Amino acid sequence: VCRKKRNTHFIVPKDDFELLSGEDALVDYRFGTGVARHRFCGVCGVQAFYHPRSNPDGVGVTVGCVDEGTIGSVDVRHFDGVNWETSYSATGIKKCSAVSSQ
Repeated sequence: VCRKKRNTHFIVPKDDFELLSGEDALVDYRFGTGVARHRFCGVCGVQAFYHPRSNPDGVGVTVGCVDEGTIGSVDVRHFDGVNWETSYSATGIKKCSAVSSQ
């Protein structure tokens, strides 16, 4: 799914994510291992966020769905979903959902 749709996203700890509205319009999609929970708007089909297999304690937020001026920058890392296990080990992506101790 990610390779075809160019899923550019950033990951935040799930406790730092709050969906303000629209929960009732979301549709779930799972494939492969079934761990990742892809959430799509049942009205327009956009995937603004999802619960990634790589970070079950986090939320992947689609960059293009964030309002301008909301965030200052995003650290982009290439993740090869076709070679998931190798990419998971090489990118350090697991740390992206770690809660900051600040």
